[in-house]
Amino acid sequence: MNAPRAAASGRFNRLVMRLLKIATVSGLLLVLLAESMSSLPDERPPFVSWVSWVQIATSLFAIGVYTFYGPGRKRWIAAAALASMAATGIDVAYDQGEVRGVGTAELLALGLLMLFAVRHWDAAPGRWVAFATGAAVMTIGSRLFVIEGSAVGGTALIVMAMLSVIGFGAYLRSMDKLRRETQEEVRRAERLELAREMHDFVAHHVTGMVVLAQAGQVAATDPLKSFADIEEAGLAALASMRRMVRMLRDDDAAGGVNPLGDLSQIEDLVDRFSREGTDATCFISPELAGAVAPEIAATAHRVVREALTNVRKHARGATRVRVVVAAAGGHGVEVSVRDDGRAARSRLGREPLAESGGGLGLVGLRERVEAVGGQLRAQVRPEGGWETAAWLPREEAAPAAQS
Repeated sequence: MNAPRAAASGRFNRLVMRLLKIATVSGLLLVLLAESMSSLPDERPPFVSWVSWVQIATSLFAIGVYTFYGPGRKRWIAAAALASMAATGIDVAYDQGEVRGVGTAELLALGLLMLFAVRHWDAAPGRWVAFATGAAVMTIGSRLFVIEGSAVGGTALIVMAMLSVIGFGAYLRSMDKLRRETQEEVRRAERLELAREMHDFVAHHVTGMVVLAQAGQVAATDPLKSFADIEEAGLAALASMRRMVRMLRDDDAAGGVNPLGDLSQIEDLVDRFSREGTDATCFISPELAGAVAPEIAATAHRVVREALTNVRKHARGATRVRVVVAAAGGHGVEVSVRDDGRAARSRLGREPLAESGGGLGLVGLRERVEAVGGQLRAQVRPEGGWETAAWLPREEAAPAAQS
């Protein structure tokens, strides 16, 4: 999918959601207006009573909370529920005589807010918000069901509607929880894999220190130069070890260690991919040979591997893939994988990922890239196709010399 189509699709989805909310809010306001102005032949319209104006204000407040609600604003739901119960209490305390109470739009708005209260069940200020909202919904019936014989049927309808809202909110909450747990599992697995690789990197650095120390004993070299080389290798080993401690979050290491990759293995990776039927080419800048830390080279290999996997899974009709590993400035490496395929709309990992943050493979890859101080981007290309690119530092910053 090309960039204009992807951008147009995103704008269309956002427009539909915005129009749906505008339609809902407009409908609630129209219901409130009609209810405030209408009355039976032997009744006076609600707007003639100050008690009804209190209820109208409460309805507008509930509609406003729904309009501007977002994650982290659950306290406003609590405020709307308490205001509704207070308005109902005033209606019970002050008899309006022949004037009917106002509450249909408020009832519908609180029902929508009940959905959010259940979905964000554990969010501050607490679970009691859902119970308070439910109590407010149930007590509104005392304002509406004033016709003889309507209380039982009306209350039953409210209960059935509220149970449906609660069920849908619980479903959305379970989906949110499943998504968070799955993403956290991907991140945990990525940290464990990185920690295992760091173990091998530390062994590499320590081996280098031993070789330098042995060479200093038998060669006629400047002792200060030998100590400086040993210090540099020690600082690199310390950096890898500290990252290993920071990344390791689980004591239970699964069996099997993935083979480490480096820049020299990227060409083999691309060749194997090309033999599967897609024209894949690779360019690795010669100046990077020996100038990239082992952790960075392994991360670059991981970026290419994950990107090629995504091409195989999600790029429909891809005929060309271009892999480039080049120097970026004096201290960085740019790794890019570009294809000319079309996005598979039914699968995550292509353009839906850029809009919604989905795609668990790239979640773990982003975790890996950021762990070594790099940045990852995955997006459609203006000329068509898809690009996965990462900027990586050539070497990690040496840690401060401290115990």
